Amino acid sequence: MFGREILGNIGYMGKLEWLVTNGIGGFASSTIIGMNTRRYHSVLTASMKPPTERINLVSRLEETLILESYEYPLSTNRYAKVLFPSGHLYLERFERDPLPTWTFQISDVLVTKTLFMVYGRNTTVVTYKIYSNGRNVSLKIRPHYVFRDFHGNMYENPGFVDNTALSEKGWSLQPFTNAPQLYMAWDKGIFVEEGYWYRDNFLVEEARRGLESSEDDYSNGYLNYTGTGGLLSVIFSDQPIEGINPIEMRKREEIRLETVASSMNSQDAFLRKLLLAADQFIVDRNSTGGKTIIAGYPWFSDWGRDSLISLPGLTLVTGRYNDARSILKTFAAYVKDGLVPNCFEDRGSEILYNSVDASLWFFFAVYKLLEYTDDYAFVQNHLFPAMKQIIEAFQNGTRFSIKMDPEDGLISAGEPGVQLTWMDAKINDWVVTPRHGKAVEINALWYNALKIFELLQEKFEGNSMEVGALARKVRLSFKRIFWNQEEKCLFDCVTTDGKTDDSFRPNQIFAVYLPYPLLSPPEEKQLVENVFKRLYTSMGLRSLSPHNQGYIGKFHGSRLERDSAYHQGTVWSYLLGPFISSYLKVFHYSMEAQLRASHMLDVFRAHMEGESCLGTISEVFDGNPPHFSGGCFAQAWSVAEILRSYVEDVKGQKPTFVV
Repeated sequence: MFGREILGNIGYMGKLEWLVTNGIGGFASSTIIGMNTRRYHSVLTASMKPPTERINLVSRLEETLILESYEYPLSTNRYAKVLFPSGHLYLERFERDPLPTWTFQISDVLVTKTLFMVYGRNTTVVTYKIYSNGRNVSLKIRPHYVFRDFHGNMYENPGFVDNTALSEKGWSLQPFTNAPQLYMAWDKGIFVEEGYWYRDNFLVEEARRGLESSEDDYSNGYLNYTGTGGLLSVIFSDQPIEGINPIEMRKREEIRLETVASSMNSQDAFLRKLLLAADQFIVDRNSTGGKTIIAGYPWFSDWGRDSLISLPGLTLVTGRYNDARSILKTFAAYVKDGLVPNCFEDRGSEILYNSVDASLWFFFAVYKLLEYTDDYAFVQNHLFPAMKQIIEAFQNGTRFSIKMDPEDGLISAGEPGVQLTWMDAKINDWVVTPRHGKAVEINALWYNALKIFELLQEKFEGNSMEVGALARKVRLSFKRIFWNQEEKCLFDCVTTDGKTDDSFRPNQIFAVYLPYPLLSPPEEKQLVENVFKRLYTSMGLRSLSPHNQGYIGKFHGSRLERDSAYHQGTVWSYLLGPFISSYLKVFHYSMEAQLRASHMLDVFRAHMEGESCLGTISEVFDGNPPHFSGGCFAQAWSVAEILRSYVEDVKGQKPTFVV
């Protein structure tokens, strides 16, 4: 909860955000004072082809309380040259849980506002409760619209046709022939038609990101309520609104959220927040008829690599086993040339396969599924054929020069202009961190994929000698080629011309984290201690050591500046999960190590309660202290790995693998 003194500080409040999602890719979001600072902020961003083709329909609401002929703004907006109105000055408090709720106090009149989305529908409900002490008051609610792709900006447009079709308790609007129809309904008040363009809204976060920061939006009028208080609601949807019952809608959503928060039968407040955060990323995908994982809000869709890394924390730790099965079954069905899709496009039907590690993370996700469910029958019937295809394709060679070197059994990958590992920043034709050749985490994943496949092949077919022999070869080659004896760590990559890249990066931690070890216990401990000393921050691991001449300590500025820093020192919070698991492993889960691991996660309690986007975890942070957040304000694998590590490692609720 935030009170007046903090809420009155617009510089601080303009950086705190909230997010509400609907389970199909749509969302609503803004700052906690209601001032939009991003093109992605909205009251309703609808997913027209779940979870993609997202359209920002309702950009904001402008509310005004009229008391004894005086007008008091409840909304806040920044234009190019002025802050107007300044409703945050009347904001008494803001609460995030269970639903975003604003409380305004003006004289003896109290107004509360709550916003939520209807799960499974592109529908946002906003409710107001007015306590007026019997006095006659008026509340004006003016919605604003942009009707554009959520990545874009809107400007006053002569082609925008105000064809509002008004009825007694609702209207519909479709300003462009190719735009979705928008519906608004209300239970009290009268809608007054008054069309007007509001020009030069200033989006400060887009300016900081070096992007177009000016936008116009349109309003077709306002809802006017006059009375002695009570409850009123407005609803926005891309479908006709019938049988409006906002109280029942709200109750249903609150029950759903409580079910999610209590799914692990715990009163641990941090765990409950993590469970609610995890729920926001699991969504339906219409094209496959199954579940998928949104990589991050506000701008990512579903990505193969991100989904598979996130899957254990979001679905298995949380007991959502059917969701895990659905996601894995979908990826298995779309394997092509031995590659798991890297991403499904936000628009259109094209599927991208430019990833070398997504296919290998698939094996780890299957291993975790078995660890939690022991469902070998599902794996055999739905996943094993795809796993066999991947192993064969990597051995024989597939797209993007992904191929096993027959001499040492290791995987080499990469072509000019193509980014294949998770360090995938690309600016036009420039791949910032190419890592072409034999990358360390790719080969750690390859060895583990072979070991997992060996286990399954032996169980399902009774003959795993060939893949077992290859796995032994890979393990020997891995240590010989990657172990840096002088520094007691692993080289990051062996380039195509045979040179070793000794850039100290976090990718080596996966060689300790993954279930089948590649190093001896003393070597694992040396590696973890080195990573701790050289990469660890309280918000995660740096993507490059500060001692490297290519290190960039701040993630900010234009796209060129941000992408240049993305994997050159920027901190990634998801890496803290594998690090904590590895740290506890090499210190044998001692009491001291467990206490230290618990402290490592404590910082995210504060982050979720009072930084960036409330109730979730950011994608990245500056490499330099104080490690300001950046990137997506809500990232799937950040939440997933903090949740997995907290439950499995800190709370000790880790399942036992049963062969």
